[in-house]
Amino acid sequence: MNPIFPWLGIAVLILCGWAIIKKYQVNMVLLLGGLLLNALAIWGGAQVFPAKFNATGIMGFDLVEFLRTISVSQVSGVGFLILISGGFAAYMQAIGASDRFVTVCAKPLSFIKNPYLILAAVFIVGHCLGLVITSAAGLAMLMVVTVYPLIIRVGCSPLAAAAVVASVLAIGYAPASGTANLASQIIHLDPIEYLVRYQLPMAVPVVIAMAVAHVFTQYWFDRREGKGEVADLAELESKRQNLEKTPAFYALMPLFPIALLLVFNKFVWGTGMNVATAMFIAWIIAFVIDLIVRRKVKESFDLSFAMFKGMGSILTSTVGLIFVAAFFAKGLQNIGIVDLLMSGAQSIGLGYTGTSVVLSAIIGVVTVLTGSGVAAFTSLGHLVPDAAQAFGENGISMMLMMHTASEMLRAMSPVAGVIIIVAGFAKVNPLTMVKRTIIPCLTGYVVMLVTVNLIV
Repeated sequence: MNPIFPWLGIAVLILCGWAIIKKYQVNMVLLLGGLLLNALAIWGGAQVFPAKFNATGIMGFDLVEFLRTISVSQVSGVGFLILISGGFAAYMQAIGASDRFVTVCAKPLSFIKNPYLILAAVFIVGHCLGLVITSAAGLAMLMVVTVYPLIIRVGCSPLAAAAVVASVLAIGYAPASGTANLASQIIHLDPIEYLVRYQLPMAVPVVIAMAVAHVFTQYWFDRREGKGEVADLAELESKRQNLEKTPAFYALMPLFPIALLLVFNKFVWGTGMNVATAMFIAWIIAFVIDLIVRRKVKESFDLSFAMFKGMGSILTSTVGLIFVAAFFAKGLQNIGIVDLLMSGAQSIGLGYTGTSVVLSAIIGVVTVLTGSGVAAFTSLGHLVPDAAQAFGENGISMMLMMHTASEMLRAMSPVAGVIIIVAGFAKVNPLTMVKRTIIPCLTGYVVMLVTVNLIV
């Protein structure tokens, strides 16, 4: 291939990045970018299609057939798993189980009376809730209803409380998180193994460091800028009481899939339970319990359909994006950008670790600029196997850095949905909120980079 083609690919990559930052529809940007990259690769003489590919000889048709084969492989693998995870989360929301889970977990916080100590505790507890609730905006609003009044009553600054709540979901955990499932599949790990062996050991020091950083950051800003405006606590209290009408034991339901996967794992039984199977079993068990408790057969049946509605929603929001992102990533590989990146990294002495840090920083910057790490991670995460292979590594640490950066640095973006929502609730500009989240997020990011290199 002519050396100019990888640079043409970089120009396409920059153009796509500009379009995403300008809020063009991400799926179409990646689709058109993938078509252009793969077309340029064919023009440059690269072997784009797999060995058993049924080519027609017409480049346009062949490129679309290539997209179809990638889509089929994705939907039968991680795509299906993400569909089921999204459907189960929607059903838990519909019957009030995920809301009840938050209210139960938040209950012990009422015993803490020190305002800044409770901020750290809220961050840690809220982050742990991310094992079950994967929407940053959804989790933040649940915490606004359940713990925000509690924090304010012990003397916390409303702005400090809002900043903590907006940044609690710093890591997306497998098997509930779609991007975590994608990350584990790309590096050929079982989602539970990815969670237990790598994510959790990495998360412990990171979350503690972020909690401590929040305490000092919020204390400093409170003294310098004041505490902000207090929201209507009576209305929040009414919403919290409404959430608590759901039976308390419903809080256990979101944990059913994780419990099944931990009990029926390959280390004990020799063969592990499939994540999608665990989600289906948990859904059926929860439906039977809800049917018995609710005693309204038609209502329970109607609520159960939330599983399928959630699957449809996640198909349009995430799985479709994975199709075109994988196609786009193949284009980056085929045109030689990955080889160019690896040779450049080796020539300046970066090595595997340095390259991993650079890639995670790129994803972090895109996340801050766009307010969402999903597009950045899904499009660039597929590069990990080839990039790691160039250094003779398995890619686990590189994947951890890139995946975590896409989640952790979201709270630094003034255009992130969670920041906009919580800032609106706190009646401040999103930039005011970001000033209070940037130091804890960067602290967590640095600790994450160090920790990953120690544990992997």
